[in-house]
Amino acid sequence: MAQARGKLIDELTDDVTRTALASASLTAEDRVLAGQRVRQAIAAEAMGAHRDVVAATVGDKDSPEAEPFSAYLNSNDRPHVEQDQTRPETVAARKLAAELLAADDRTHAMDAQRTGGAEDYIAHAVVFAAEAAVRKAPGGPSQAPAAAAGAAAGTAAGAGAVAAPVVAVKAGVAVTREKEVGVYRRGPSIG
Repeated sequence: MAQARGKLIDELTDDVTRTALASASLTAEDRVLAGQRVRQAIAAEAMGAHRDVVAATVGDKDSPEAEPFSAYLNSNDRPHVEQDQTRPETVAARKLAAELLAADDRTHAMDAQRTGGAEDYIAHAVVFAAEAAVRKAPGGPSQAPAAAAGAAAGTAAGAGAVAAPVVAVKAGVAVTREKEVGVYRRGPSIG
């Protein structure tokens, strides 16, 4: 049974990943790499949110680990719950949250209201992590404004469409170099 539940959790993670990546225009290779990044982000955030729920449920309720979920439950201001419901990946994220809670004996004794709050809390973490990871993809939604700005800069410089991003990058490098005169940098940024 544990093996079947693990497979179901993997399938739900894949569902959230596919839905989150659906809006990104990626090449096949970028889609695979972005998919791996999204799955890792989902797993990390889902497990972190689950740990918060467990800590607030069976651990020391005043501990730092229990604080985020306890604060979430005690808050009357949760507009993201309604916003999350409109996102296509929320259905799979809620199912994933329910499976994570069902797989852990420590969360079986929660009442229906607390269980619903825990599912909302975990699902929100999953959706947010998936969206954030997709935005980091080369063709993700946040990359479109940068590409448009690069094209506009290239056009303004008299360059063709293909050369536009190169012109924008070169202009950015020149500005960066001007600002960093005398500053020694070791290696590329990992941010």
